[in-house]
Amino acid sequence: MALVVHPCYVLATASPSLYKSYKAMSEMMTTNALVKIKEAPPYSIELETPVLLDSLARASPDKKSGSNTFKENQPTEMEQNLANVKVIEETLKVSRSMAGVGVDQGTFSALSSGSSNS
Repeated sequence: MALVVHPCYVLATASPSLYKSYKAMSEMMTTNALVKIKEAPPYSIELETPVLLDSLARASPDKKSGSNTFKENQPTEMEQNLANVKVIEETLKVSRSMAGVGVDQGTFSALSSGSSNS
C-alpha cells in the first residue's frame, strides 16, 4: 500500500531557511531568471582604478540596492592567518625529523621526455 502525502505537509517539515531557498529557486526557475545580468559594475567611475588595481578590494552586500558594492575605505593590509604554521610546528616537534620536508631539486636534462630512442 502506497502512502501519498500532500506537498504542503512535506514542506511544512522543512526548516525556514531551507523553505526560503527552495521557494527562491522555484521562482527563479519558473520565471526563467536563474542569472541576473548586471548593467553596470559594482563600483562607481571614481573607484574603478583603485578597485581594479587593489588585490584586497572586496565587494560587500548593499541592502539598499540589493546588489554588491565597493566602499571607498578598502583594507590596505591583509590579515595573516598563522593557524597552519602552528600545526606544522607541532607536527615537526612530534616527528623530530625533517625527512620528507623540503623541495625536490634536479636538472631539466635529468627529466625523461616521455619517448625513448632505443
